[in-house]
Amino acid sequence: MEQVQAALFSALATIFVTLIAVITKKVVAFLDEKGITEKLSKKQYLVDIAVNAVEQIYQNENGAVKLANARKEAIKLLNDNGLDITESELQNLIEAAVKAMNDSINSTKVGVIELEEEK
Repeated sequence: MEQVQAALFSALATIFVTLIAVITKKVVAFLDEKGITEKLSKKQYLVDIAVNAVEQIYQNENGAVKLANARKEAIKLLNDNGLDITESELQNLIEAAVKAMNDSINSTKVGVIELEEEK
C-alpha cells in the first residue's frame, strides 16, 4: 500500500513540475511578445546608471540623501527615454541596483582580503 502511495505521489509531483514548466514558458513568451521584458530591462539599466552615478557623486552623504538623489536622477533618465514607472517599481529597482553594487564591492573585498592573508 505504501509503495502505491509513493508511486502515486511521485507521478503527481512529476505532473505538477511539468505543468509549472509549461505555464512558465507560456508566461515568458507572452511577456516577451508584449515587450514587457525589454521595458523592464531598460528600466533596470537606467536605474543602475542613476544609482552608480549617485554613489560616485555623493559618496560622503548618508543613505537618505543618496536615495533621494538616486530617485530624482532615475526618474529624469526614465522620463528622458519615455518610460513610465510606478513608485513601488522604482523603489524595487533601486534596491536591486544597490544590492548588485554592494555584492560587487563585497566580492572584490573578499578577493583582496584573501590576497593579503596569503602574504
